[in-house]
Amino acid sequence: MSYIPNFNSNQDWEDFTLLFDKRWHCKRALLDRVKDDMFPNTSWAGLTSGHMEVINDIVQSLLYDVDVEFKSKHPEYKTEDDDIFIPYRSFKENVAEALKEAMPCALEKHNQEVLAKLESFEESPWDPE
Repeated sequence: MSYIPNFNSNQDWEDFTLLFDKRWHCKRALLDRVKDDMFPNTSWAGLTSGHMEVINDIVQSLLYDVDVEFKSKHPEYKTEDDDIFIPYRSFKENVAEALKEAMPCALEKHNQEVLAKLESFEESPWDPE
């Protein structure tokens, strides 16, 4: 479980926050990238909490897939924790379910177009089958 430790010095606190800032900038860039692909010309303020959840779920799923694929190509990065991850459904199943739950009826046509695009992927980079 993640937590904020009781720091022994201001330097430790600064080191911690610098690492956090690096991770946050990376995560925010990935979230922006997915948002801009799915909802072009839409600001974060124009999205519902459901939209934001879908975007975050996609980023998390892709990060997991990339991590697994990267570590299979570069085993020196594997750790003992990598083998205890609980299996998940396919990316397409996760996105399809999240879209059905999060998107309001007014965007049903857009939902269907996005779902159709997902269905059209016969073989995707994140699905090794």
